[in-house]
Amino acid sequence: MKRPIPPGSTEKKKSPFGAIIIILVVLAVIGLAAMIASRIPDTMELERRMDTAANAINADGISALAQAVEAYPRAANRAEAQQLVNEMIGICVNEAVARTDYSTLELFTKTLDENTVWKPYATEENRQLLSAAWQKIIQRMEQEQSQLNEFRTVATRLMNSQLPAPDDVGFLADFKPPAGFAGARQTQLAAAYAAAIVLKTQELANSTLALVEDKEAVKAGTEEPCKECDGTGKVTCRNCVRNPGKCPNCGGIGKLKANKIVNGKFEITEQPCPRCEGTGLCAVCKGVGKHDCFFCKGTGKRVNSEIATKTMKEKLRLLISGIDRQEAELNRLKTQVAR
Repeated sequence: MKRPIPPGSTEKKKSPFGAIIIILVVLAVIGLAAMIASRIPDTMELERRMDTAANAINADGISALAQAVEAYPRAANRAEAQQLVNEMIGICVNEAVARTDYSTLELFTKTLDENTVWKPYATEENRQLLSAAWQKIIQRMEQEQSQLNEFRTVATRLMNSQLPAPDDVGFLADFKPPAGFAGARQTQLAAAYAAAIVLKTQELANSTLALVEDKEAVKAGTEEPCKECDGTGKVTCRNCVRNPGKCPNCGGIGKLKANKIVNGKFEITEQPCPRCEGTGLCAVCKGVGKHDCFFCKGTGKRVNSEIATKTMKEKLRLLISGIDRQEAELNRLKTQVAR
């Protein structure tokens, strides 16, 4: 039975649009939630890869992170990861400049051009960064080469002279090689020490030797076995040749007989030997029968100027070859960058 409608009122009709809107909102929320849920694993994995890359800031670390960025395109932090890749590139390039490490710049330049995962980072900004880095490194290498050219001139003069000039030997000892040639420092010091030995300037030789890491090896380049002691450092004691190690004055018993007046009569008594002070041992060799060679001071080796000259020239030849190679490498890099 239909109820009567009160006077003055109208019947309310339910609209279907409200229900549709509610359904659409619910579906949108569900879709959004599903999308967020699907991105969470990618985001978390990319975050982990970013943490790993931050602890390995080098070309391999950059490549690994760049690959991860491409592998997880739905990650919410993808832009952040891309920014980290650019920052890592900047850090590596700046560190390479500080070390004059042109090998790293060559690697980065080639990788930006050829490696697919690096393509998104081959931006104008990064290319300008590399260009500026190349300019700084080449400028520094040119300055270093200028110093090395002066050193090469002196080294060549030393090699061609019969007797080293004192000023050239002093320059060779005092020269501080630039950072790019620091690895040759010990070779340089060995050459300087040998030159000082040839010149017979012992004070300069000693001060140079103090800077050497392997002192025995450097000294060996200027010495030969002592001929006086056959390289043993010891010679037979001439004080006790007939009775080695024994005091020649008392025959090794440590006592001497002496006449002494006792109660108006001469008596023979024994007294400590004054030469060995009663020990019976040779006062020179202390009972060993041998003592340090006077000529080599017990080392068994003696300086030989001819050997020192040969060593000096060998070391200088190595240094000059190293300078020539570095100059050739500089010219190669200048040509490469100019392309």
